Amino acid sequence: MDMGLNELPDDSLCRIGQVVRSRKGKDAGRWYVIVGISEDGRRVYLADGRKYTPAKPKPKNTIHLQRTGWYLDEIAQSILSEGRIDAGRFQALLSGLYRNEQQGG
Repeated sequence: MDMGLNELPDDSLCRIGQVVRSRKGKDAGRWYVIVGISEDGRRVYLADGRKYTPAKPKPKNTIHLQRTGWYLDEIAQSILSEGRIDAGRFQALLSGLYRNEQQGG
């Protein structure tokens, strides 16, 4: 099943739809998807589909994040075109990502 998971160039900045991992704070080690970016680009809004939904994202400073090369096209396109994403679809995409990561690949 194609989840729309694409590789990003290493020199890219944080983008909506990008998968990141928290490096600092109580949530260190948790995986998130960027669902919004502040105007100055120093803070991003993150969702994990559990505690933080796309409708109520977690704000976090970008210096506390580890960027991955993963990018979820469907999430980015939905947010950029409609301004939102269906919570059920978001959960389904992230579940596939978690399973893929646990299987090592």
